[in-house]
Amino acid sequence: MRVIVSGGGTGGHIYPAIAMCQKLEKEIEDIEILYVGIKGKPEERIVNKYGYQFRPIEAMGLPRKISKRLFKSLITNYKGFKEAKKIIKEFKPDLVIGTGGYVCAPILYQASRKNIKTLIHESNSFPGITTRYLSNKVDLVCISFEEAKKHLKNQKNIHITGNPVRSNFNTDYTEKDLEKLGIKKDRPVVFSFGGSNGSKALNKAVKEMSEMMDGKFYLLHQTGSVYYDDFLENSKENDYIKVFSYIDNIDLFYGVSDLVISSSGAMSLSEISSLKKASILIPKAYTTENHQEYNARTYLDKGASSMILEKDLSGKVLYENIVKIIDDKEKLDNMGNMASSLQNSNASNDIYDLIIKLMEK
Repeated sequence: MRVIVSGGGTGGHIYPAIAMCQKLEKEIEDIEILYVGIKGKPEERIVNKYGYQFRPIEAMGLPRKISKRLFKSLITNYKGFKEAKKIIKEFKPDLVIGTGGYVCAPILYQASRKNIKTLIHESNSFPGITTRYLSNKVDLVCISFEEAKKHLKNQKNIHITGNPVRSNFNTDYTEKDLEKLGIKKDRPVVFSFGGSNGSKALNKAVKEMSEMMDGKFYLLHQTGSVYYDDFLENSKENDYIKVFSYIDNIDLFYGVSDLVISSSGAMSLSEISSLKKASILIPKAYTTENHQEYNARTYLDKGASSMILEKDLSGKVLYENIVKIIDDKEKLDNMGNMASSLQNSNASNDIYDLIIKLMEK
């Protein structure tokens, strides 16, 4: 079986694709996988790390307004659609899978025109433009949130599967780990990060909050590499705040934490749910179609998290939200349980079963 997988730009598109690749490899002995993405973007680095073939393609998001960038994107995408046609002709896939982001549009579109079996997976509660455009052209649409369904025209091919995530979390920790982090488990531990690149708004709020923290809880905070030096120079030193530039062993931080503060990208939410963590979500403003706020509201409405919009975020507001949750053990537990209910732990299996049924048609 020959499979093309495509999705890129952010971890929310790439890691579900990797999870599907791993599931297909595990279940199908004679399989060849080709990953199609943009050269120099995160997908190339991540795909190479996992050992899959990578083939670059040109693609670019379409600006909403008429500008030079619009004309550039039209030319770039025209090239991308031609490249996609060539890749399909040479690789001869039996199945093409897309996980969102504009990079997967050319390859999925060209595959659907050739009557090759196709699947698109949408990890956000508000589907991106690529998913909305291709939903009535592909064979299967797999969505993570039921709320996404109402935004898609073709209702017949939609399946609510959840977001496939890695199952090999290692959240165990030792006293030595706690020593390295500079904390003790004698009070609640809060872990805050604004995505892998950090969040300027969250950093600002944590700086302000450092003036108020008096030992009620520990805060493990990732600034993002770009903001690290500035954060240290302009924040008050506090024994209860431990600051990190970038975290590559996130499992440990999840493991020691009682409460997670995060932006509301699909991948972060899936991990929070998988680990039954209570959370305060701070959706990043100005994301495509404002999808992070849609994601956060899904969790808020189910009682799985608290939410603070960036425009309302301050040190005082953040501190009050943290204390309100950690002071109520029942609320902390209930939020974690509700978060868990929003994640299908069998997502990879369910998607695999749908693929097998599709290939048998």
